[in-house]
Amino acid sequence: MVSKKLTNSDKHVGVDAERQQRKNTTKSVVSKATPIQNISYSVVHAIPGRIRFRIPRLAKDSDYGNKLQRLIESDARTTNVRINSSAASIVIHYQAGVISAEQMRSHLVNLIQTAPNIALPAPVTAKTIARAIFDALLNLIDSTRNINKARTAIQHREVKTDTWERVLRSAKTLIKGLKSTIMFILPNKQWRSQTTKKKLGLQPLAPPAVGRGKHRLALP
Repeated sequence: MVSKKLTNSDKHVGVDAERQQRKNTTKSVVSKATPIQNISYSVVHAIPGRIRFRIPRLAKDSDYGNKLQRLIESDARTTNVRINSSAASIVIHYQAGVISAEQMRSHLVNLIQTAPNIALPAPVTAKTIARAIFDALLNLIDSTRNINKARTAIQHREVKTDTWERVLRSAKTLIKGLKSTIMFILPNKQWRSQTTKKKLGLQPLAPPAVGRGKHRLALP
């Protein structure tokens, strides 16, 4: 029998071929494990300024419904969005004079498909703003109290409750009570700010130009 010895180059070729085969197998498994899903929908009713979709996923996925509603509400062209999860439908009102019905339908269909993959920013409400302000004040008071304690410890070689400590402690108690009251009174209404729209990548569409004689005047 004739035996052949494998050279180093032959060994490298075999190892590379094996590695490539493993990569192809891994890619095949991943692609089969995570198929791209197409969200099914149908247009139930559509007139200029109003369109209603039926989306079966709305009936079983509340997280998707919340994302889709917030995403559509963040569009400057929409005026009202209402979801009926039991009927698996969503009704969108929009400015008919700003965009055509065909363009708006295409835009909404795109949002329906991409909503699950978009990370929405936290909703901005009056409560979140007030809470941030009060927390900043409380942190400032705590920092001032720590500085005052360090000062008294240096002067008297022990921590004493002086006038400033009493004032700061009373102020902290007062602010905590005021914070609780404000949090109870303020509504949870979300602010649709321009910053939120920019974070979502939704830019308001410029209003159409109006022709007057031979000149075209842009609406303000």
